[in-house]
Amino acid sequence: MNTAEISDHPPIYERLVRERGDVLAEARKAAEHTQHQARQALDWSGLRRSHGERSHGERDERTFSAFG
Repeated sequence: MNTAEISDHPPIYERLVRERGDVLAEARKAAEHTQHQARQALDWSGLRRSHGERSHGERDERTFSAFG
């Protein structure tokens, strides 16, 4: 956080940042990192299924689906 950002806050905030660190900036950074990890974990775009491998509605028992 630069000094221009700090000066927009009341003096108590400046003192707390000096004493404890910028918790809001750290929390924001952690949240962005968590969102990035979640996007990667939930990205199934790399999985491909060959067409005609099984008929519509038929489950492949080798795969897991939390929704049945």
